[in-house]
Formats: sequence, C-alpha cells, structure tokens
Amino acid sequence: MGDGKRTEKAFMGCAGGRKRRRWETSEAPSSAKSRRTKFRNPKEGLPMNDILSRRNFLTGSALAAGSLLGGAALAGCAPQTPTATTGEDSDAFERSIAWDAEYDVIVVGFGGAGANSAIAAADEGARVLLLEKAPQPEAGGNSIACMQLLCWSESLDDAISYVKAMRGNYETPSDAIIEAYCGEMVKNKEWIEYLGAESPAFVEGKIEYPEMPGAQSFRVLTVHEGRGDGAAYKLFREAVAARADHIDVWYEAAGQHLIQDPTTRIVHGVEVAVDGRTVNVRAKNGVILTCGGYESNDEMLQSFNGYNGWESLGHALHNTGDGIKMAMEVGCDLWHMGNMQTNNFEFVDPDTLDCTWKYDSDLKGILVGGNGCRFISETDTGATNHGHLNYAGTWHVPVLPEVTYEVLDQAIFSRGPLYKSWSADGQEEIAKGWILKADTLEALASAMGFDEEGTQNLVAEVSKWNRFCEEGTDLAFGRKGDLSPVAEAPFYAVKLTHTLVNTQGGPVKNEQGQIVTPRGEAIPHLYEAGELGDIWSNHYQGSCNLGGGMIFGRISGRNAAAAKDDNLQESVIEDGAAFVPTTLAVFGEEVDLSQYTAGDGEYLGVADGKKGPIVVKVAFDGTTISAVEILEQNETPSIATDAVTTMPGRIVEANSTEVDVVTGATLTSKAIMAAVENALGNAAA
Repeated sequence: MGDGKRTEKAFMGCAGGRKRRRWETSEAPSSAKSRRTKFRNPKEGLPMNDILSRRNFLTGSALAAGSLLGGAALAGCAPQTPTATTGEDSDAFERSIAWDAEYDVIVVGFGGAGANSAIAAADEGARVLLLEKAPQPEAGGNSIACMQLLCWSESLDDAISYVKAMRGNYETPSDAIIEAYCGEMVKNKEWIEYLGAESPAFVEGKIEYPEMPGAQSFRVLTVHEGRGDGAAYKLFREAVAARADHIDVWYEAAGQHLIQDPTTRIVHGVEVAVDGRTVNVRAKNGVILTCGGYESNDEMLQSFNGYNGWESLGHALHNTGDGIKMAMEVGCDLWHMGNMQTNNFEFVDPDTLDCTWKYDSDLKGILVGGNGCRFISETDTGATNHGHLNYAGTWHVPVLPEVTYEVLDQAIFSRGPLYKSWSADGQEEIAKGWILKADTLEALASAMGFDEEGTQNLVAEVSKWNRFCEEGTDLAFGRKGDLSPVAEAPFYAVKLTHTLVNTQGGPVKNEQGQIVTPRGEAIPHLYEAGELGDIWSNHYQGSCNLGGGMIFGRISGRNAAAAKDDNLQESVIEDGAAFVPTTLAVFGEEVDLSQYTAGDGEYLGVADGKKGPIVVKVAFDGTTISAVEILEQNETPSIATDAVTTMPGRIVEANSTEVDVVTGATLTSKAIMAAVENALGNAAA
C-alpha cells in the first residue's frame, strides 16, 4: 500500500492476536419465533467443511430478512432500472472519471456504525475503504464518548412489539423496517462475542419505557462489566484492525460529494478531501454513509430544530451533517429531522467545549431562565429518557430556554463540589468565572446579566421557593425529594447549557439499508447506517444508537458488498496507480518511544487507552515505585481527567498497580495501570 504515515499507534497485537470465529446460520423458518442463529467456534475441532464462513452467516441473515420482509416498498412507483453495462462498454460512466483509487465498498465515517459496516462488508470478501474525517485521536464521534450500551432482546416478537410501541402512532418507520431491525437486534450478543467480547454483561434498570409491550424481554448489553469506558468502540476498532488485509482506513479524509451517474443514478464513488487535495475514489459495489448527525452544525440545528447554542455532549465536533448534505445532492428524502436525544442542564467549559455528564452531579439548587423565573421541576429534567420531557402526558423533545442558571445558597454550596471533577470548595471555578458569587440576590442577578424585571423575578421566585420548602410541597412544578431553601448568603449561580447526545434525522432508508428518494426509489449503490437517518421517529430506547449501528452496519455492509450487475465490475484504473494518503492507518505498530527521554531508574511504558495510546514514565529502583508521569494521552477530558490526575498517585501510594479504578473512567484507569505494568516489565528486562 505504499509508505503511509503511521497514525494508528497502539493496537498492541490486536491485528493478529485473536482468532476469528465463524458463524453458522440455520434455515430461516417462516415463524419469527422459531428463527435461530447457531454459533460455533473453530477451536472446538469441527471439520472445516462443517463450519460456514463469516460470509455465509451474513448472507444467510440477508436471506432470512428477505423471506420475512420481501422487497423494498417503493411508495407505489416503479423505480427506473439502471441499464447494465459490460466490459466492452467504452462509454460507461465509470470510464469518464479520473479515479485515484478503487475499492469494492467505501464506508464514510469510522464510528461504531462505520466499523460494523466495514467489518460486515469485509467478511463478505469485499475490499473496503473506511474514511474518517477526524484525525485519529479525535475519531469515533459519539461512539467512543457514549455509555457503550448495546441493544439486545431475548425474544424477536417482543423486540418487534417494543419498537412498534415506541413508534406509537407515527407513520415511520414501516413495519418492514422494524422487523428487519429487530431481526438483527436479537443477534447482537452473538455478534459481539464473534468479534471477541469474552464476557458480555447486562445493565439493569435501563429500560426507558417499561410499561410498553415487549419491554419485558429487552436487555441492555455491554461488552464487559462497566460502561462509559469506550470498550465497545475499542472492540469494533480492533476488529477492523484484525481485518487490515481487507480494510484500509484513511484518517483526516473527509467525504465531500458522491460521484453519481446522472443517467442511471448509480453512486459510483466519493470525492474525498485528504492531504490537501481532492481525490476521486471508486466504489464498485456500494457506498455506505455512516458519518453521524449534525450536533455540531449550528445552522442545521437552528433550521431543523429551532435550537441555538446547544453543544455536543460527546464532543462530536466533526458531526456536522456531511452525510445529509451528500445524500441530498443525489436526491435522497429526509426523515426524523425533528427528533434528537439530549442531556439537558449541563455545564460546558467555554474554552474546550467539554461537557459535564448527568452522572457527574445532581442539580442541587433551583433552575431559572433568562427572565429570572423557574420553569421546571429540577428532579424531572429528562435524565432518564434521553432528554425527552413529559408535557401533560406526552413525552417529547425538550423546549427549553436558551439561558438557564442553577441558583443556590451557601448552605447548599457547602455540601461539596457541584460536579465531582470540580474543586472541593469551588474556589477554582469561582476564579474562572464558572461560578458566580454575590452577597445578595440582586447583586447575583446583575452578575447573571438580568435586567430590572429579571432581577425582580429572581427575588420573587426565590421567595416563593423558600415558602414551598417550609410547606414541604413544590406547588409550582411538583419537585420531589430534596427541598432545600435558597436563603443563606452568599448566593451562587452557574450558567448551564443544554447539550445534544445525538440527532436522529437524515436520509430515509429501506429495510435493506438503501437510501431512497422522495418517491421511495432506492438510489443505486448507496446505503447508510448509524445515527445518520436512524429509525427513531418518536420515542427512543437507550442502547439503540450504538447497538443500531451494529444492526444496520451488518445489513448495509453485506448488501453493499454484493457484486452488482448494473455496472462495470472490472478495474478502471491502471495497476499500481492507486493513490495512498499519508494518513493511511497502519495497524499493529508499536508507539515510537524514542521521542521520549528517561533517566537512570526511569522506564517508559505504553498501553492502549480509550482514545489511543497512553505513554507513562515510571521511576522504579527495583523495589519501590517513586513516581509515575503520564507523557502522552488523548482521553476525553470531561470523562478521564480524574483518572489521569489521580491514578499515578494511587499507584505510587500503593507501590502497586493493583489499585481501585476511577468510577466513570474505567478503561482509562486500566490503561494507565497497564502502561505502568509495561514500564515495570521493561525495567525487569
């Protein structure tokens, strides 16, 4: 592949250290209840001719979906059938483009959906290009920042009932799409085991609509005990690395436009911005858009959702709606643009845009808007339903004031840090201007930027709230639990920002993962998976975005990989002429530690963290660990800061790596421990 710059720096042994297992898919009976997928492991010693390949599993799944669902619905209009071309067609569209590289399948976006799409296509035998707009340390989008929850159900029929119930009386998605989705959902557990998850675990208490039919069989799954640690995305990334013979990854390579034949409407490839130039990359059989939503595109949020100033909770700064724009250019329809998942009332660092998370703290004071008035119960902020609020019996995406403050008094403030990652006494945050402090409510209102009316409203609201606290009932909004007055000076305020977990809207797809036009016709060779154009129109169940990326990743991956009969299957570029970017990922290489210096009694170590390698320097005299310094890491600050700052001290104090991990940063904590162990191993050597 040429001499590409090494950007994937630490997959210690992942490309070859794990045996790939194989799937066997039984015949698909007509009854949904009786369909089963059997799993076998080659290590059991079965004859190879008795073990079906990964390709057979995926193909069998496609046949099962086809027998259950039939063909794609086309909104009553017959699609134009592209004219088949042959190798003798010198006028074929493919020959009119100056191609720089050529693959069977191109996947745009290296998040969870992109990884699973690439894996599924590669396991069909396709040669795959996986494009990622971000540099390697920033790759993954929401897939690496989320809680790593995956959807699964013990019953196909119950899964279908639950997803239909969450759809409610909305028109979309169709029954056929729900059945295709759930037909793959029930295979998610075996799929992650197939990818190498050794001890999948279940998370209890995460069913968001337990009253709905089918919810009793729904399970929330993780690849191991623990969550929020990037483990699922790491599993997917390692599975991509293990298929480096079939999958190329280009980082800092942004898909700009799709290359479409205007006559047949076939999508033949992607224009890619990489290495300071634009290259044309051909996809013989399919392009899969997996580039997420538009959480970081202010114009789209304002136009589609009426939201202004909301930030991406997962720091998905590269999710700017690129897939929506590319698909619209080639004639797609859109759906679910009004639906999104949010975390309401978070604090956003104005310098880094890192966000707090709900598990970091509970609200302690009262919430007021930019006019100084309370507007919601502080204990009913949508934390358990992905931001959706219950408006008079109907769960709906939130409508919240752009300016929101939490207001509290000295008694509440003295209980401890407002967020666990903040200083214990809050003085650092007061010095930064994150926490406003004043001796009177009037002075606090002035610091908050309120006008005279807003100031009067704030004083009146606090007085009313304190009366509710005395009476033991919040008569305005029905707040439950702690009713602590805001009465003891000085007073404090923190400006909060509503944040976006992810948007759900995008191109409409059918049950085969094909992107369709407003007439319901499939755009030939164009597919999608993940949060881009996801199926969720109304209610949403946590775990179904990352888990759903696995689902339609498999569906779209295998369908995109299938050889097409409506275009040239032969190569249209000269041998050896393929472009290779400097950002080509080279998996399995070790970090170059020569860039770091170590003195006498100091040793370097490295391990794979949540977002790339963690490099440490350990001072060790053969008996005592006297210092641990982290030299390199790219972990998410809002999640991993506690681990990065406290784990070295814990290890030194214990003189051992057998210490407690930092809650909420398990993977980073374990990676630091592993890097120290690696350094100690180097000392012994």
